[in-house]
Amino acid sequence: MLDLLYVEDNPDDADVFGRVIRKMEKTISYKVINVGSEALDYLSAEGKYETETAPLPKLLLLDLDLSEYSGFDIIERARSLSRTRLLPIVVFSTSDNPQDISQSFQLGANAYVVKPGTYQSIGQLLRRLCDFWLIDNNVVNG
Repeated sequence: MLDLLYVEDNPDDADVFGRVIRKMEKTISYKVINVGSEALDYLSAEGKYETETAPLPKLLLLDLDLSEYSGFDIIERARSLSRTRLLPIVVFSTSDNPQDISQSFQLGANAYVVKPGTYQSIGQLLRRLCDFWLIDNNVVNG
């Protein structure tokens, strides 16, 4: 079982995420995907993920600004698949634009979080997100 799938095309943000997650008290299994098309393949078990069904994560953490397909495209596709229809999706973006927030929720995101600017505040936020979505929240898949 995979705890968390993070879709992020900025290598610096992905690096900070990895460092924070590895420092947490509770071991969290995660995968980072940096291209929108690969994220779609992973979620739909297609392409290179067709032969080995990719384990569904307990949480999808999703940036909006991605190459090839946007985070909006990924939310829309995830909600259209029976495999990922109920998958918790948290948008994790630098955008605080009300239109981005509204569109994310309209497409089916469960939460929208604006990335803070410092390493320490990102660490605190990711700890809270993981505590809630991976420990406190009850998830139903399928």
